[in-house]
Amino acid sequence: MIKKFSVKRVLQGRLFLGEEIVSGIVKLLKENAITSGLISGIGAVKKASIGYYDQSEKKYVSQEFNEPMEIVSLKGNISIKDGEPFPHIHIVLSKEDFSCIGGHLYEAEVFAFEFEIIEMEGNSFIRGFDEETGLFLWKN
Repeated sequence: MIKKFSVKRVLQGRLFLGEEIVSGIVKLLKENAITSGLISGIGAVKKASIGYYDQSEKKYVSQEFNEPMEIVSLKGNISIKDGEPFPHIHIVLSKEDFSCIGGHLYEAEVFAFEFEIIEMEGNSFIRGFDEETGLFLWKN
């Protein structure tokens, strides 16, 4: 399944010390009526909760990391889930010993965070439950 989009606008900004990344992004999406696009970001977090999808169990497994970490990569997409803008974000974080962890981002407390949101113009993807995978995937 492929859809064609055009870039409508690009927003760049930052979240401040102590803010939470995912809820901060959701707030910006709602305030700017963005339902389709791409997200990227750089910075550092004070702590984070990330997860991976256990394909055999068909459920997410999450873990909290309560330590300062650098954002090596933060990427995601924006679509609609349950009638609301939904950012699906993955993150790679580096620890003090330079080892990296990564996965689906549930939440992260900002130390410093700068982001880009590329809003796309066109009919937004809508997420729906996929029986085969157990995931909420793009359905239209």
